Amino acid sequence: MSRVLVTGAGGFLGSALVNNLLEAGYDVRALIRTGSSSSKCPTRDVIVGDVRDARCAQTAAAGCDSVIHLAGKAHALDDSRVKEEEYRSVNVDGTRRLLEGAAAGGVRTFVFASSVKVFGEQTAGCVDEKAPAAPRTPYARSKWEAEQLVASYAKEQGLAAVSFRLPLVYGPTHKGNLFRMLSAIDRGWFPPLPRLPAVRSMLHVANFVSAVRTALNARTFLQPAYVVADAEPYSVSEIYDRLREGLGKPPPRVRLPLWTLTLGARAGDVLQAFLRTPLPLSSSTLDKMIGEAWYSPAALIRDTGYRPLLTFESAVPEIIAHYRSALS
Repeated sequence: MSRVLVTGAGGFLGSALVNNLLEAGYDVRALIRTGSSSSKCPTRDVIVGDVRDARCAQTAAAGCDSVIHLAGKAHALDDSRVKEEEYRSVNVDGTRRLLEGAAAGGVRTFVFASSVKVFGEQTAGCVDEKAPAAPRTPYARSKWEAEQLVASYAKEQGLAAVSFRLPLVYGPTHKGNLFRMLSAIDRGWFPPLPRLPAVRSMLHVANFVSAVRTALNARTFLQPAYVVADAEPYSVSEIYDRLREGLGKPPPRVRLPLWTLTLGARAGDVLQAFLRTPLPLSSSTLDKMIGEAWYSPAALIRDTGYRPLLTFESAVPEIIAHYRSALS
């Protein structure tokens, strides 16, 4: 039976992956960060520790055939409040320690969860792996640097190693921008969006799990990094309308013109600074709404047989049900 180490197993992605692998018959070891509760992890083989600790990383990887490295410092809403070294410490140094442990323990396959942010913050049309990296934030730079480590170990140690570049991942979770958007729509705090032409790629958690499963079956990877996304991108207007429909709300009678949203975003910036808490509408969130971030998973589909079957439309009922349960 193949043993798989999943780091960051206590998070949204990690817990979904661990459950799926256990159901498929894998022997799963989970690495969760210090302070997390091991009782919530479905596998009995749980290590609590810090991936940056060399001994912890080596112990976690020992005896494993594959490593799925999801642990990392997540992208903050306001990167200016996070020092670059904080990102590098976890995302770069932690990845290095785990790669060292994997090499020492005879691991065959190593999958690193990176981000489409390595391409930059927005795109002009559809982007794939041929586009050059252009990380603009401390978070993105740390992911790009970690990708280089993964590629280096693949070449020097003979690992079948790959970086998966992920866009926004969605599903039944109470965290993240999508949940905040849903809550704001439900409370009547989110403005009726105009028809916005720009599209954004997203990734359903089940599609992510499917990509990992294909990676576990691969003997080698033709590229050092792949975009992992749903088959098609979505416009923010479409996402907004689907969520309204899922909440049982009628379509908006009037849609605000873009200039009013711009003014509202500026007002949100002021309130956000005063309240010291993220708001549904600010200049940064508006940029994400009207800016394009479109990435193609075609290479992963072609090279590994990845099949992104889940769509945002099909996922809305489960997302709404989870949202309702979180309120009760």
